[in-house]
Amino acid sequence: MSSGITLKSKSKILVVLLGRIGDVIFTLPSVIAIKKARPDIEIDWIVEDRCADLLFNHPVISNRIVFRRSEYQSLVKKKKYRAAFCLLRDLVMTVRKKKYDAVLDFQGLLKSGLLTGLARSPLKLGSPSTYGRMKEGAGLFSKQVSLSDPGLHLIDRHALVVRELLGDVPFTREFFLAFSEEDRNKVEDVLNQKGWGNKSSLTNDPPLILLHPFASWETRQWPMANFLETAIYFLKKGYRIGVIGGGGESQWHLLAPFRDFLEKTEKTEPDINTKMKFFLGELSLRGTGLLMARSDLVIADDSGPMHLASALGVRTLGIFGPTDPVRLGPSYPPGSRSIHLDLLCQPCMKRRCPIGTLCMTNLSPEVVIREAEDLLSVPLAKQDRHG
Repeated sequence: MSSGITLKSKSKILVVLLGRIGDVIFTLPSVIAIKKARPDIEIDWIVEDRCADLLFNHPVISNRIVFRRSEYQSLVKKKKYRAAFCLLRDLVMTVRKKKYDAVLDFQGLLKSGLLTGLARSPLKLGSPSTYGRMKEGAGLFSKQVSLSDPGLHLIDRHALVVRELLGDVPFTREFFLAFSEEDRNKVEDVLNQKGWGNKSSLTNDPPLILLHPFASWETRQWPMANFLETAIYFLKKGYRIGVIGGGGESQWHLLAPFRDFLEKTEKTEPDINTKMKFFLGELSLRGTGLLMARSDLVIADDSGPMHLASALGVRTLGIFGPTDPVRLGPSYPPGSRSIHLDLLCQPCMKRRCPIGTLCMTNLSPEVVIREAEDLLSVPLAKQDRHG
């Protein structure tokens, strides 16, 4: 049994995990476990602006150090290099301002490694992360915790850092977010605008399925026509369908099959337009989580929102192609699970496919629908993950 490292009372810890959304979600259970085991410890977290909303007012986080990544990228694109450099300088100055008792690199990439190296601390630990090892030289700046079981899910790989730090403390994958009344009111306002609000009880509403048909890699993208076929099936079964996403021109462009379908049915089947709504760019990440909590099922490509739904205890069906569902799949069974083919090339972890992403194009809507219907029959235990 590991006894961990002796940390003084009221120690200060810096968590280095900038993003993406799924990575923040996979890391939060470890941070919660640290705080539960040692309530006296003060925890700061470096995070990018695109994910920072998940940590807003979170009770286990003392201080969010937010890197304004979107602003930095915009400045570089406009060739305003001096201003971009100033953003990085300010981030480094903030990181170095405080002396920490431990720095934990849960990302294991060059950007997190550099920040770990710049932080002032006698102890720096790194997670074996997605690939079983720290990459891009990140291991030069911290001690990588060893990985004895390559089959561990990423959540449990991160927990190895907790045990290296504190010993054999309880780890239950506990996850929750800090939702505010403002978050809840915003969700209700958006639902009211779409004709789905003003309900004190959802028991009389048609059941709701949310789709997140977007992914950051093109190889993770299940064909949009297949998502539409799945949506039409459940519409005919009496479900409401909500399409969620961050918004932006690229997502609206991908949704062309959905928009064409709604145009064609507007006169012949007007009821369809009241049962299918888009929620693109209208809600924060926490707002999206609250909307998910009101749904009966979330069907999504392998993406941050898919992991958010699973972590919040919502029935979740994740569609997987090139990525490994064992290490990176929905992590809170029995209410969440992945669906994937078993091709010889899976999982390849490639962003580009030389053979046409057969792992996604050959996965039929019928198979996904069958799995979704089975998942809808699974009873869920009441869970307090909604703040």
